[in-house]
Amino acid sequence: MRCAMADLLTDLLIYIGIGIIMFTIGMIAGYQLLIMYYTKRFMVIAKECSDSDSAIPIVDELARET
Repeated sequence: MRCAMADLLTDLLIYIGIGIIMFTIGMIAGYQLLIMYYTKRFMVIAKECSDSDSAIPIVDELARET
């Protein structure tokens, strides 16, 4: 009986560890995806501002994001 309880505790700690690792990987991947998306979006808006020689496109984007 004692061995089964130790095995259960070991399995629980392993599952908790795997959960923490997966959560961390998900947070890092999500952060990287958001950075890539908004960097690309910023470059598009910057090009629009440069082409139109105005700040209106960035104001429109800020209004759309809020």
